Amino acid sequence: MDSWSAVKLFHNGDAYFESLIQDIQNAKESITIESYIFDLDKLTENILSELSHAVKRGVSVKLILDGFGSYYSIPPVLRYCQQHGIELRVFHIMPYPSSWLHRLPAFETISKASWWRRMNRRNHRKVIIFDEKTAYLGSLNFTQVHCAKYVGNKAWRDTGVRVQGPAVRQLVIATQITYLRTIYKGFLSWISRWRAPSSPLSSAVQLNTTQKMRKHLYRDMLRKISHAKHRVYITTAYFLPKRSVMRVLMQAKERGADVRLLIPGKSDVPFSKWASFFLVRFLIQKGIPVFEYQKSILHAKTMVIDDEVYVGSFNLNYRSLFHDLEVIAHFKDQDTLENMLTQWNEDCENSQNIAETSLGARSWFLRVLYKIAFRLRYML
Repeated sequence: MDSWSAVKLFHNGDAYFESLIQDIQNAKESITIESYIFDLDKLTENILSELSHAVKRGVSVKLILDGFGSYYSIPPVLRYCQQHGIELRVFHIMPYPSSWLHRLPAFETISKASWWRRMNRRNHRKVIIFDEKTAYLGSLNFTQVHCAKYVGNKAWRDTGVRVQGPAVRQLVIATQITYLRTIYKGFLSWISRWRAPSSPLSSAVQLNTTQKMRKHLYRDMLRKISHAKHRVYITTAYFLPKRSVMRVLMQAKERGADVRLLIPGKSDVPFSKWASFFLVRFLIQKGIPVFEYQKSILHAKTMVIDDEVYVGSFNLNYRSLFHDLEVIAHFKDQDTLENMLTQWNEDCENSQNIAETSLGARSWFLRVLYKIAFRLRYML
């Protein structure tokens, strides 16, 4: 049975990346990094240096980046990887003006396919695997904005987790499939259709590699929320769900569960926050408290449903539901629950409880802007 034997939660980038760098230094056989964003800054320069040292020790290092999320940093990162023996692969690479980038895998096929479709199909997962035994996941990209060491009080509030146990094997397979997709386009049309688990949310790892898995994951999420008896605490950076999610939140509320939502007060994607205005107002009108985090940008994606905890890259928006590759880790142990509830209370203390009156006091210009953003929510 898939499960975790060791779990360590991180609620800030400093502790998360310090632990990750230590595991890079201790890796013996392989390191696989799958990330949506990989900026070239002080943090990643340090990480790339440690990866190059690992290569010299004989460790196999694979770096899989998303072609859209890491668009601007891919050229310099590629040069570094070629110089230091790190294998770089790009998921759905986008067109570049520089001719030398034709050396990237599958670059020559871009003109034959729809680049818009490629841009809309993104790998939003953040997964790091060491020796196929230890894994990191959550919502922290490889960028220094997560670390107070580099940006001070402006460091984003985020959540990541280090895990060990039999369930790591599922993450290994998922990253192998993504890796193969960067090489053999047609080959993966059947290899990625491996049987989806019958009940994804009962497993320690939930993935949405195929359409079937997406449907299972979404339906089980709705069922879990609607049947919650005690609590539903949702922390999300981008809140643009389908109506069915809004409906089950109301059902949980009617059943007597404590339903609460924590969203950013200041977002790194303001357009997404504008688009969620009417949904947030609706929840408040129905008696569901909504908190806006004030201390810094909130980027975490977590849920606490009764006594179960979910941590991953999954946002409650259309992108995560229908387009992007995502991953969620599922925990049922008491220590993880208490850790997450403690962090939830701390986050609420650093947040503002939104009142319906404050939402109504908006200018006509902002309301028009919110309506335009809401109409474009399918793209966010």
